[in-house]
Amino acid sequence: MRRRHGHYSYATAKLLCCDPKEPSRKAFMRVYLQVPIKNTEIQDPKTRSHQATTYTPPELTAYQVLTQKDFSNVPKLLGYKVSTQDKSGLVPNGFAIWLAWEMVPGLRLGDKLGNDPYWTLSAVEREHVRMAFMKALPQALEKGYGPFTPSLSKLVWHGQTGTLYFIGYFYGINDEPKDRSNIKIGPEALARYGLAKPSSDEWRNKNWNGDTTGWKM
Repeated sequence: MRRRHGHYSYATAKLLCCDPKEPSRKAFMRVYLQVPIKNTEIQDPKTRSHQATTYTPPELTAYQVLTQKDFSNVPKLLGYKVSTQDKSGLVPNGFAIWLAWEMVPGLRLGDKLGNDPYWTLSAVEREHVRMAFMKALPQALEKGYGPFTPSLSKLVWHGQTGTLYFIGYFYGINDEPKDRSNIKIGPEALARYGLAKPSSDEWRNKNWNGDTTGWKM
């Protein structure tokens, strides 16, 4: 995937990996590689090197903070490397970054195709998932981060331990006050993540009264 963010032009790739000494231990790795700005790809290496810059992926910062704070509801950062490309690189001296995080155990509750295993769980287990969610999401927000895209595909449920994991990209809550203790969330969060099916769109209104009558849980 190639992205252009402000003055950053880079490509990313996500890889499934395993520990060579313990193959059953799986992990994900993402590579960020600076690439030439569009229409400059055929310029000579010296000219392309003038585009070289540094970059810290917000994803890396989020995993560092959440791992340092020992937040158990997200994958742990296993390691990372920040380097530069050599003179044969696409952008000589441009950034090259690797980060790896653990693959958490459990059932992914949805996917981008709309197949949502969450709704195949028993009503009792779905209630356990919702209870774990209502506890874990405020804890993530209190640490200054939240899942970038709310959806069932960003949730993994490990029924044996009753642990709900948030996966995927995370965003920093920069516009919130520094004191984020005692953050409260309501049932609208369940609807936003697909953990409930509202009977109407009233929950989207700012002055919604919180009535969940008719909701499918």
